[in-house]
Order: sequence, then C-alpha cells, then structure tokens
Amino acid sequence: MHRAPFLVWFSFGLICLPVAAGAQSDASRPHSKAVREDHAALPYQVQIAPTSQPEGSSSIETGGDSWVARGYDLRTLIAQIFSIDARRIDFPNGAAASRRFDITVSLPVEVDEDTMQRLLADAVEKQFGLRIAPESRTMDVYVLTAQNGPGAAMKRHVTKISAAEIAGFGGAEGADATGQITVFGQDCTDKGSNTGITVEASSMSDFRRTLEPDLDRVLLDETHLAGSFDFKVGNYTSQQELFRELHDQLGLSVTAAQRSVTVLAVRPAAAEKPATLQAQL
Repeated sequence: MHRAPFLVWFSFGLICLPVAAGAQSDASRPHSKAVREDHAALPYQVQIAPTSQPEGSSSIETGGDSWVARGYDLRTLIAQIFSIDARRIDFPNGAAASRRFDITVSLPVEVDEDTMQRLLADAVEKQFGLRIAPESRTMDVYVLTAQNGPGAAMKRHVTKISAAEIAGFGGAEGADATGQITVFGQDCTDKGSNTGITVEASSMSDFRRTLEPDLDRVLLDETHLAGSFDFKVGNYTSQQELFRELHDQLGLSVTAAQRSVTVLAVRPAAAEKPATLQAQL
C-alpha cells in the first residue's frame, strides 16, 4: 500500500521504514520565544520555482523561522500546510493542482506553529492567486469506532516522571514525552508484503491520521477515546486484513459510511490569473 508523504510538524504515515509520529520533541519545535503576532503583520520572503526534484522525490524542512518544501504538486503542498489528507482538498483545476514546485518561506523571527500555518496559507493564496476556504462535503468514508471501549491490548500510556520533575525543578523530559507511531514492513508496493504498527504514547487522532493516507477512503475517528495509548497491530498484507486486526486485537471497528466532511475548497481569487501563476502554468 503506497502513500504520498505526509508531514508538517508531525510525522504520520504508513511507510516501509520505521518513522516516528505524534507529539514532537521540544528540540524541533519553535523556541518558547516564538511570537504569536498577527501573521498578516509579519514580513516574510517567498521563493517559488518549478521543482528541481526528480519525479517521485519530495521533502519538507521546517523551523521556527522557515519552511521549505521541494517536489510537491500544489494540491499536496496545500494538504501539507494544513496537515490533512490530499483527498480533503477540493481543487477542480487539475492542471494547476498537479504542477510541482519548490517553495521557500523565510521570516526574520521565529513563530509558533499556528502562526506559521496561517502565514503559509496566505503566501500560497497570494503567490498563486487562490482562495482557500473550508466547506462541507458529503463523502463516502470509513468510520473508526470502539463500541465497547478500548480493547484489552490497548494500554493507557502512563508518563514516567523524572526525579527532577517530582522535586519541582522541571528538568529534561524523558522519551515518554514524545508520542511515536512506527510502521514496519517490506516493500510498500508489494501487495504480499507484511506490515505492522507499533504505537507509543499516541492519541487516536494521531493513529487515524497515520492510517488514512493508505486507505481507499477518508477515515474519521468516532471512537471517543481520549488520552494516549500504547499498542501494537500485528502483520497484515491488505486493507481488509488491517481492519480485521484492528477489530480482533484492539476492539476497534472500521465501517463504511457517509458523513459530512470538512474539505478545503481551492478556487481562483479573481477571474484573471496573476502574472506569477500565468508564468508557471
């Protein structure tokens, strides 16, 4: 089961090599001095060019004062900015949506994640002459539920507290401070390959976002399970086997349904395309 990369400040996704997902360590977050000013008042520089990356290659680098994406088509780029599945992007202009770019946004100060997201959205709207707005759509989806609560194999995560924290001195956080979802297996493009998942200190929301890109429908979390969990999903070779493992091992059911889903509608901001977009399409 192959998926496109999905990463902004969190790493979620089913990929062949182990990958961490969920809460991020403080070392890679913007520093505590990051500003929360009105993003519209912040000066920033944007550089956009047709990608130099070969087909199938893409990457994102993030920091408190910069955001660099290479090799992404515009639809996926918008999905990356908002940390949602690309299927939740309604972008009727297929030619514009599929063209690949390298984009660099830099600021003179560090900002928090919410401010960076709003700034990136504004930058894409202005540079490409677009309007990005949430709208509701009725869609065929999968719904993840836990009718009888978490299964026996789903353990509530218990955070270990260091001696310094107990003494009231704070101190460095241990490994338990960072949630992690690790997906392991053989070649993702091989239908017969085995895949498994290990979840540590992660929420159901994180787990849903990890599963969704490899499914043939959008996945909604209706488990109503709060907090963080530790659990494993045994080997599976297909979507149906995954659903069976979730039910048998964890007491989680995945059913097909129709739901109203919030999507991002991407439309031209004006009838006439700006020069930047005209030159690049």
